[in-house]
Amino acid sequence: MRFKDKGIILISCLLIVMLLSSVAALMGNNLLISLKRAAYLEFQTTSLNLFRNIESIALKRIKTELNFNKVLLSKQNTLFREKIFFENDLGLVDAEIKDFSNCFNINSLVTKTTKDFVPNKNSVNALKRYLFLMEVDNNVIEEIIDQVIDWIDTNSNPRAFGREDYYYTGPLNNPKEYTSRRIFYSIDEIKMLPALKNVDWSIFSNFCALPYYKSLKININTLEPEDTFLLSSIMPNIALSEAEYIISSIPDEGIRSLEELSQLFPDKNFSDPLGEISFFSNIFNLETKVTYKDHTSLSNSIIFYNKNNGYIISRIYDGI
Repeated sequence: MRFKDKGIILISCLLIVMLLSSVAALMGNNLLISLKRAAYLEFQTTSLNLFRNIESIALKRIKTELNFNKVLLSKQNTLFREKIFFENDLGLVDAEIKDFSNCFNINSLVTKTTKDFVPNKNSVNALKRYLFLMEVDNNVIEEIIDQVIDWIDTNSNPRAFGREDYYYTGPLNNPKEYTSRRIFYSIDEIKMLPALKNVDWSIFSNFCALPYYKSLKININTLEPEDTFLLSSIMPNIALSEAEYIISSIPDEGIRSLEELSQLFPDKNFSDPLGEISFFSNIFNLETKVTYKDHTSLSNSIIFYNKNNGYIISRIYDGI
């Protein structure tokens, strides 16, 4: 009996040890998860504070630069060349300001009247030319244009190739959707349009949805090689090969006027533009990256500068 009792006691002790080990392991995992969660929450809070601080710094830099020079903004401007960079106990911060004016603003397809949004003829023609250069079928082009305008306007009358609420709420469409009756807040919203289902989305990589819709406007001094189609679509008398040559030949210090542009390229026809050729910018993209140990967060802030004031009109966070 003695040996039997000892065996029972030994087995009981082993079971207790195993149970305590399991409890300890579980508590250890929970503690580790809690520590990681606390560290992440601290990083999240720190990142948000740093993002807002960098935005304030960027707004001041933009205001200082644009008040100093209201005629010309080139690639060589210190606003674009000098990054905002520092490192402290809170992590590593790396930010840069980019010109955000050189994109096809989808909201420019309309003009606001007292009663409704109506088509902007020049921007519509520019989009037709852009998509034609991208080898999109003419019928699809008409569908895209009409559906964009129907999505924005406040009436319920579908255009020739457009779609109003009935299409989105009809018996064959589920879930039910409605036209927004407002300008686009994000270029990704146009993915909801039926006409976009059979179009390669990469075509719209150079598009944006800016909160104004008077006309298309680009800063020719900050165009990049990938903006060839954009320049040619706004300047209907400029072929793609000519647009590519112009972009590659703009001096680093930039040019100040259309007259100077014409003198620099005397054999090119800059007449009858479908948008505004500018040599200055008032909308920028602030890209910020915060790194601390194993955590990384990103922020994209769109800054609109108007009447001596800068405004953050859009923020996108990633990693927090």
